[in-house]
Amino acid sequence: MSSYAEALQEFYSGEVLGETIYSALLGSARNDDERLKWATLLQLETETKAWLRAPMIAHGVSIEEQRADRDKGLALAEQFKPAPWADQMQGLHDAIVNDFLPRYQSYADAARARGKADEEAVCLFMVEHEKAQVEFARRQLAGASLDQSLEPVAKFLKYPIRR
Repeated sequence: MSSYAEALQEFYSGEVLGETIYSALLGSARNDDERLKWATLLQLETETKAWLRAPMIAHGVSIEEQRADRDKGLALAEQFKPAPWADQMQGLHDAIVNDFLPRYQSYADAARARGKADEEAVCLFMVEHEKAQVEFARRQLAGASLDQSLEPVAKFLKYPIRR
C-alpha cells in the first residue's frame, strides 16, 4: 500500500489528467450542451485540484504539476474526440469504475486501518468525487436530461458553471 503522501500525489496527478482531458474535449464539443457538460466536468477537476493543495502542502507533497500528466491527458483526449457521445460517456464510466475508484477506495481503506480519520476523509472525498463523474456518465447513457445528468457533479462545485 502506498503512503498517504503518495496517495495525495496520485489524486493530484489524476486531477491534472482529468482537467487536461476535459479541457481538450471541451474544445471539440459539437454543441452547446456538450460544451456545458465538459465545462462542468472541467470545473470539478479544477476545484478539486485546488482543494487538494492544502492537505498536500501539510504533508510535504509538491503541488507542482507534471508535464507527463498533461501529455497523457492530451493523448487520451485525442483518442476520444472523434468518438460518438455515447462512446465518450462509456469510456469515461469504464475508466473511472475500473481504474480510479478501486485505487482510491484502497487508499481510504488503508487510512481507516491506520486509524487516520483526517486522511480517510480526504480519500473518501476523492472516492465520492469519482463516483459523481460515474453517475454523470451513467445518467447520460440512460438518456437523462442535462440538469439531471449534471446534478451529481454540481453538488461538488463551489463555483458552478451556468448558461
